[in-house]
Amino acid sequence: MATLSVREQEELRREGAAELGATEVVGRTPRQLFWVRFRRDKVALVALAFLVLLVLATILASPITRAVAHPPNAQFPNALDPQFGTPTGPSSTFPFGVDKVGEDVFSRVLYGARVSLEVAFLATFLSVAIGVVLGMTAGYYRGWVDTLISRVIDVTLAFPILLLALGIGSACSLGKGCAGGTVKPGLPTVIVAIVVINWTYIGRIIRGQVLSLREKEFVEAARAAGATDRWILFREILPNLAAPIVVYSTLVVPQNILLEAALSFLGVGINPPQASWGEMIAEATPIFNTAWWFFAFPGAALLLTVLAFNLLGDGVRDALDPRTTP
Repeated sequence: MATLSVREQEELRREGAAELGATEVVGRTPRQLFWVRFRRDKVALVALAFLVLLVLATILASPITRAVAHPPNAQFPNALDPQFGTPTGPSSTFPFGVDKVGEDVFSRVLYGARVSLEVAFLATFLSVAIGVVLGMTAGYYRGWVDTLISRVIDVTLAFPILLLALGIGSACSLGKGCAGGTVKPGLPTVIVAIVVINWTYIGRIIRGQVLSLREKEFVEAARAAGATDRWILFREILPNLAAPIVVYSTLVVPQNILLEAALSFLGVGINPPQASWGEMIAEATPIFNTAWWFFAFPGAALLLTVLAFNLLGDGVRDALDPRTTP
């Protein structure tokens, strides 16, 4: 059998590559795969666009209210019904009408969105950070450390969520707050109540993931190379937990918004005169049959925001699922 020259081998290789060029597989990074899957979900993209507009509106709340509305805490008694002193509906001067004391509902809905987003992002970040650190610690070290952290999680989860949040909110919503004045009434109290409750869920999820990851070959290789436990936890294990952390974070944000609204509705959350959707709905409840705008606009804002976060979370979860076709 004759031996092919180098030139002939190169020509054969090129001919084969030309024939198979149409079926050549191009490698993609996990980030590229995520974006290809995510941009196919039109509903998630619409939800993302809505949330981006909402964030921009809350950032630009001051110039928006100066241009088309009024300050959120300014009272306009002349805007009330002159005969009965009751709230009046939407008009050219007050797009969403006014409330019982003549405050602009549009401005208060806009500033209430700022409160909801602050609670959602800050409380979610803190609860996820605490849950991830304690969950990794419990799953990696096991033994008495795992037992202690797991029992704390079990005891916390044994309480009804709303009752526990009400207890924390009631204890910290009066006077100078609690913990020596560290946790003040209002927004800090709501954030602390949410963090105390929500870190347990992500902590349990991360613990289960780490129990499996700690036995993998790359962890054993890191131990054999002399890596410290801290290096293994944050450089080897934590990157492999990115997908469940991202998915959980996107899905828990709307729950935090609803919990803040519930606490404010029950009177242990955001304190007046600061605007909050839950507090506005609570004020509108006795007169919702005659002043529908006072109830409808904050309720619609709460509904659309929670729905958008839920749809976005579903889209992110599907895009990170390795079983999804790229």
